[in-house]
Amino acid sequence: MISIQTYIPKTLTHLIKSFWYMEVGFDDNVYQEEIIPDGHNEVIFYLNNNSKWKSPCNDEWITEPSAFIAGQTLKKHEIKMFAGARLYGIRFYPHTLYPFFKIPLHAINSRILPLSDIMDPEGIWSCITDQPEQTFENMECYLLEMISFQTLNSQGYQYVNRVMNSILKTNGMPGINTIREGGGLSAKYCGDLFRKYVGITPKCLCNILKINQFISNKINYPELSFTELTYESGYYDQSHLIKSFHQFTDTSPRKYFENGHHISNIFSAL
Repeated sequence: MISIQTYIPKTLTHLIKSFWYMEVGFDDNVYQEEIIPDGHNEVIFYLNNNSKWKSPCNDEWITEPSAFIAGQTLKKHEIKMFAGARLYGIRFYPHTLYPFFKIPLHAINSRILPLSDIMDPEGIWSCITDQPEQTFENMECYLLEMISFQTLNSQGYQYVNRVMNSILKTNGMPGINTIREGGGLSAKYCGDLFRKYVGITPKCLCNILKINQFISNKINYPELSFTELTYESGYYDQSHLIKSFHQFTDTSPRKYFENGHHISNIFSAL
């Protein structure tokens, strides 16, 4: 059994989507799930290192660091958590991790980066208490001191921020030409900015967000038909949905829901 608590920041709502706390119950020795791409970057802290991770690139299980940055993924990956595992997460918007950590996001696509590789993590670890809500508040105060206002005020970041606001408001539905309008930037430069601040191209991000919107709609509106959900989520038809879904998950929408994806289902709407 997986339990998750979430917290919406009080001050950093424009930069941090949510904080979360997850705990694995003792009813099963091992909890294993395939996690699909969701378009967001996260910083994750394991309190007892009870987890392993398998990338889409190989079949080797890797013990996850106690604190790490999880970059964008373009394919599903697997996690394995053992009974009693406890972890905290900071969920950034697709483009807002860079102002805190100044890492070109394309450099950590489909991988996990130990936090100790880029900073002394002792300060942020000191934010963690036995109470999730107090921990969330402590983390928000700590992150306030980390923000690079030089990055936030830069022309490149402000452009990406405007484009991202358009993408997020429509859950990835605006056309690529539409979201470039008014920026006066070439397609190549736009792509370079997204690689730096998001990790992937606008088109790729939009496709991932639409898949997650479909999953969220299916869960929240079970009375709707498959066809209705397809159009509601921004797809031309079912073949368009199935092709896009398979590209990122290696399965069909129907099989995805048959197999059960508790964590991915929660985070698709988080």
